[in-house]
Amino acid sequence: MTLNEFQQLCRDTCVSLNYPDSDALGSSNHIHLDGVDIGLFFDDLEMNDRLVCYVDIGTLPEHDREEVLARMLAINLLTGTKVSGVYGLDMQRNCIVFMQHFLYPEMLSGQELAEILTGYAQHAKAARQTLMNGTRTESLSELLESSLKSDAIALA
Repeated sequence: MTLNEFQQLCRDTCVSLNYPDSDALGSSNHIHLDGVDIGLFFDDLEMNDRLVCYVDIGTLPEHDREEVLARMLAINLLTGTKVSGVYGLDMQRNCIVFMQHFLYPEMLSGQELAEILTGYAQHAKAARQTLMNGTRTESLSELLESSLKSDAIALA
C-alpha cells in the first residue's frame, strides 16, 4: 500500500461512515465514532503491509485497577495476536486501549473498514460496561463474550 492509497481508503471509509469531514482519518489519523476515539496509522516506509488501529476503551478506574488490569492481561492470553488484537494501558492518559493490526490493507474497501471501525466502537462501549467494571462477578469468558457480541468484530 502507498500513502496515497491509504489516504484514499481513509477518505472512502469516512464517506461510508457519513463522517462530517471525509479527510479527517487520512489527515489526522483520528476519528471520534459513536463516542469512541479511534486512531488509524500507516507507515509507508517501515510497515507498508499493514495498518495499525487503536481504540480507546476508556479511563482505567481508580478503584479495582488491579482487577481490571488482570482482566486485560488474561484476555490478551486468551485472544491476543496480531489477528485478534491486544489490550494495553496508555500510561500517559491512564486509558485502556485496544490495538489491532490490519494485514494486507490493500484488500480492504472503505465500506469494509467502516463496518469494522463501527464494530470496534460498539465493542469499546460494551467493554466499558463489562470488562472495565471490577465489581462484575461473571467469569472472564462470559465478560469477554458479552463485550464481543457485535458481528462487525468478527470481520477483522
